[in-house]
Formats: sequence, structure tokens, C-alpha cells
Amino acid sequence: MSQENLDALRRSNQAFNAGDLDRALDLWDPQAVYYERPGTPLDTAEVLRGLDQIRASLTSYVTEFPDFHSEIDELVDAGDKVICLQRWTGTGRGSGLSIDLEEAIVFTFENRKITEGRVYPDRASALEAAGLSK
Repeated sequence: MSQENLDALRRSNQAFNAGDLDRALDLWDPQAVYYERPGTPLDTAEVLRGLDQIRASLTSYVTEFPDFHSEIDELVDAGDKVICLQRWTGTGRGSGLSIDLEEAIVFTFENRKITEGRVYPDRASALEAAGLSK
């Protein structure tokens, strides 16, 4: 099942980058919780509960940064968890300022759906949180 989770995350990322938010969010459980990193570029909640809040947060980013997209640098299989190292980039609609955010996210899967996402400051912290540290 772990390879399925890795493949599903890749497909979700491709759908997001193609502008298909509905298809990108198909992977998420309706009651999923996402813990954002404090101090994000937009005034979005640090804890997003359920698909409506997750969708609203992503929509606000795409609205403010029309070219907002994600590149996955690495996916690490951790059983029912996947560590995703990715970079988000975009250019501000009004300001013209560029953002370049690196994130380490631990996604938890149940029944082939993401039930939780937690952002960590770096790869080592994410690996430790997923039980893969040395």
C-alpha cells in the first residue's frame, strides 16, 4: 500500500499544478486535519480542519499567487505515513514579489486517504516525527 500512497501524492500534486483543485483534493479524507507552519505568507489558519478549510486555504494562495505551484523533491515511504519534501513557488498578484517555500510534510494515510498533514521545519524533524530517525 505504501507505493500506492507515494503514487497518489504525485498524482495529487500534478492535479494541483494543473489547476484542478477538486482532483488534487480527492486524496484527502473529508475530515482531514492539516497543521500549517506558523508564519506563512498569507493570513491563513495554522490548523485546517476538513476539506472546506483546506480548499479555502489553497484557494487563497492561488488567488494571491496565480502561478503558485509545488515541486516534490523527495517522497519517503514510512508505512502509513509519507514524508514529502517539496518547494512551493509563486509570484504575488499585486506585489510582484516571489515566494519560495521549502516544506517537509508528514502525511498520514488511512484507507487510502490522507487523514492528517503536518508541516515540519526540515527533513530531519519530519523523519523523526514519522519514526524514521536514527
